[in-house]
Amino acid sequence: MSAASEKIHQIEDYQKKEETTEQNFAAGIGESAQKDMGKVAVIISFMAIVLLVVFFYGLNQNLSNLATEVKDLQGVRGQVETLNTQMTTVDNRLVELEKLPLKTRHIIMDGMIDEMTQKANYISQQLTPEEQAKLAKVQEILKDVQSGLQK
Repeated sequence: MSAASEKIHQIEDYQKKEETTEQNFAAGIGESAQKDMGKVAVIISFMAIVLLVVFFYGLNQNLSNLATEVKDLQGVRGQVETLNTQMTTVDNRLVELEKLPLKTRHIIMDGMIDEMTQKANYISQQLTPEEQAKLAKVQEILKDVQSGLQK
C-alpha cells in the first residue's frame, strides 16, 4: 500500500506548500499594493489637474475684473481732467468779473449760481441718498449766497 492511495501525507509536504503559499501571498500583496498605489497616484494627479483648472479660472476672472476696474479708473481720470479744465474756465471768468462793476458782477454771479444749482439738481438725481443729503447742503448754501447777491 502506498502512501498516495491511503491518502497519507507527510509533514514535509505541508511545510513546502506553506512556504510556496507564503511566497505567493507576499508576491500577490506586493503586486496589488503597487496596483492600488498606481490608482491612488492617478486619482491624485486628476485632482491636481482639476484644482489647477479651478485656480486658473478664478485667477482669470480676477484679472478680467481688475482690467475692468482699471478702465473705469481711466474714465474717472478723464472726467477729473474735464472738471479741471472747467474750473480753469470758471477761474478765468472770475478774473473777468472782478473787472466789471459791482451790480453787473452780481447779475452774472446770480446767473452762474443758477447754473450751478441746476447742475447740482441734475447730479443729485444720480447719487445715493447719503450723497444727495450732502449735495442738498451745498444747494442750500448756494441759495443763501444767491439771496445775498440779490439784496
